[in-house]
Amino acid sequence: MKMMKALVYEKAGRENASVKLVPYPSCGADDVIIKVMACGICKWAEIGHDTTGTGLARYPVINGHEFAGYVQEVGENVTTFQPGDRVTADNAVPCGKCWYCKNGKALFCENFGSLGHNINGGFAQYLVIRQDNVVKLPDTLSFDEASVAEPVACAIEALDRANIRPGEQVVVSGMGPHGIILAQLCHFSNAMRSVAVGLVQSRLDTLASYGVPTLLIDRNDQQANLKKLRAAFPDGIDCIIDTSGAWSMVETLVKLLKKGGRMIQYGSYHAAISLENPAQFLNNLHYNNQSYIGVSCQVNNFPRAVEYMGSGKCNVSTLVTHTFSLDDYFHALDTNKTDKSALKVVIHPNGDPNAPFVPEA
Repeated sequence: MKMMKALVYEKAGRENASVKLVPYPSCGADDVIIKVMACGICKWAEIGHDTTGTGLARYPVINGHEFAGYVQEVGENVTTFQPGDRVTADNAVPCGKCWYCKNGKALFCENFGSLGHNINGGFAQYLVIRQDNVVKLPDTLSFDEASVAEPVACAIEALDRANIRPGEQVVVSGMGPHGIILAQLCHFSNAMRSVAVGLVQSRLDTLASYGVPTLLIDRNDQQANLKKLRAAFPDGIDCIIDTSGAWSMVETLVKLLKKGGRMIQYGSYHAAISLENPAQFLNNLHYNNQSYIGVSCQVNNFPRAVEYMGSGKCNVSTLVTHTFSLDDYFHALDTNKTDKSALKVVIHPNGDPNAPFVPEA
């Protein structure tokens, strides 16, 4: 039996995980087997697997849902791809049968499948996925860069839900990887002006080099932040997209949200929060006709994500800050958790990601 190396969680918790040999995946008639050259760590998901699990997880599983690589093998019905093609793939696998799927709302599928959660994913030398999910890469994107396609696809979902109109003023808050991506997408949207708001000057400097207006804030001084924001947006803000999950900053921003404005909650919260004045907060939404919209994932946005990255509309070249081998996965995860300089940490399951494709013997 042909074997491959993979990271396997038998169940949630690091003590239940190891890098080991497992059977090479079977290729169905409509499937593509990808030789994984790069797979990014999603901090939220991988810490979930490493502790108490994720909401979608079904164990045992090979985690990892942000990947890119070579087509290694194709099923008999596959004509669009051939071995050696450089690709990424949408990790989302809606069932196609539930009410949501049948009514054009696959994002809310009741039986949602996702590689790296309840289907074997990318922290392995190879993975199998249906051909409909696979997207070819332009030569301008490296595998490391292409592994960021999933965060870009999710950011596109947030941008679509924000429905930014011509002439609007937009703020993107929180300059982790998702914030850096969204700040660029909003800059190239219909907005009259989109400002990236963050705590780390070097990350804002990178965005400024792309032409994105920025504003440095202070984690511990919301009064000063409010003053800065009022000066920058004297007429208020039409749309806020928060990627930080920092409630104190959200409360500050919402004070400047215009009537009819939209608040997109893209970052998740990992600790209890308290509203300064719950009734006032909700009444402002009610009487000012404001919308508070949650966005957490995507379906079908990968072609646009690859297009945006390949064209330069979304520059991800600076996002991959650390790379590791598959054997060093747990060191990589700990680095992502503790190193403040880490943005995207990427695993190379097959060694050098720049190595040329080698066909099956």
